[in-house]
Amino acid sequence: MYLVTGGLGFIGNELVRQLRRNGKVAILDNKNRVAPCIDDLRNVPVYEVDITDGGMRDLIVRLRPERVFHLAAIHYIPECNANPERTLRVNVEGTLSVLNACAEAGVKKVIVASSGAVYADSETPLDENAQVAPVDIYGWSKAFTEDLCRWISYSKGLPVIAARLFNNFGPRETNPHIIPEILFQLRKSDVLTLGNVSPIRDYIHTTDTADAMIALAQADLSGFIAVNIATGTGVSVRDLVRILGEQLGRTLRIEFDQARLRPVDKETQVADISLLRKLTGWEPRLTLRNGLRQLLTFEGLL
Repeated sequence: MYLVTGGLGFIGNELVRQLRRNGKVAILDNKNRVAPCIDDLRNVPVYEVDITDGGMRDLIVRLRPERVFHLAAIHYIPECNANPERTLRVNVEGTLSVLNACAEAGVKKVIVASSGAVYADSETPLDENAQVAPVDIYGWSKAFTEDLCRWISYSKGLPVIAARLFNNFGPRETNPHIIPEILFQLRKSDVLTLGNVSPIRDYIHTTDTADAMIALAQADLSGFIAVNIATGTGVSVRDLVRILGEQLGRTLRIEFDQARLRPVDKETQVADISLLRKLTGWEPRLTLRNGLRQLLTFEGLL
């Protein structure tokens, strides 16, 4: 059986959707942020538990899943910055509790959602040996999490994969990240009020992310390893707006809003996915343009 913590969230619900094709799956989620339009998952067992609660350990030990995908976390940057203590409690201490429970339950492999946010700013593609230098509490929480994954793996013999996820987009978003924010504004106007539009990011569709995580879960890997999950291609926010305008047949204009600037940010974050390819043979299936077109259709904008 597969267990997905945070399985009702943005990436989690798509992961659950794909795992159902491969076998039995259950969800552990505190229902803090439930993705919309997931009625197709209504028959999947959901255990409403917070990963910081003691009941989580008892549940995992009772269920004894074969593989655990740990996605439960606080990951919206403004929320993390506003609540650093809570962010560390959930993302770091909560992960430690999940890992200990998995070791006790005899789980064969744990795939933990880490982030490209652990890396330093870089003009060149980031491989897994690139400098780890987060610039915000979210990035630090994931860097600390990876250290715990490495320690638990070595000390308890639990195979753990830290999946360094880059910028995800797709349907059923649960936080106002840049793409859903743009789509929200597009419903009202051709003028978009945005902050810094020059940063280049590696955007990956959630269906591809879920597919890559499953591929890693099925790979013959032991010990601890960190692996990038992305596309290997970068695009700026300005170019995102241009592509969306082309697909909608609308002339979009950007107005700068100083209040939307983050206190700290990175200019370029693009992944090198050579290791993921080597370990699994995985390749992204959706181009950015095709993924955005699917999203526009899902949102009723096309």
